[in-house]
Amino acid sequence: MKYFIQVSLITYIASMLVYTLWSSITFATLDKGWIGSLVYLPHGCRVIFYCFFGARSLPALYAAEITGPTLVWGDQYLDYWTFASISSLLSVVVAVEIVKWSRVSTFNYNILKKVNFANYKFLIFVIIISALFNSIFTNLVLSIINGVNIGVEVIARFFIGDMLGSIVFITFLMILFNLLQQKRLYKVHED
Repeated sequence: MKYFIQVSLITYIASMLVYTLWSSITFATLDKGWIGSLVYLPHGCRVIFYCFFGARSLPALYAAEITGPTLVWGDQYLDYWTFASISSLLSVVVAVEIVKWSRVSTFNYNILKKVNFANYKFLIFVIIISALFNSIFTNLVLSIINGVNIGVEVIARFFIGDMLGSIVFITFLMILFNLLQQKRLYKVHED
């Protein structure tokens, strides 16, 4: 697998930075009923890195899913989240395959290409489908392991959080890459 180490390092470091940012927002809103989970930024990392780097990003994404909560939450980290993390990553993989299979949008990405609506559609569909699968299946895994019923409001919070978090993360990346292009720190390929 070409560039496996580079992809793994970029994916892991960026995901940990995003997780740390998100957790600091969540810590600040714990007394307000987990408002920070309504914009779950790490889901944007899952979508972007898997869409752009494919299976090469999965080990680093899983490592970030496991070490992020351990480093940030410490003793409060739930051991069974390791299983829920697998369902979160699989939701993105399945969503990408469904969108590819449906041929609603093409999958022809390169980070250095100019972003337009044609290659935007793919990300939008993957975000929606993966957020839906993640909200249902991750809560299903957690309810089976915990033996506790998960309410519809929790599933809705996961779905909204994953969607908004992905949109915020992708918007941030678009602004960042536009600024870098204006400063001539990277060149856009017009393939």
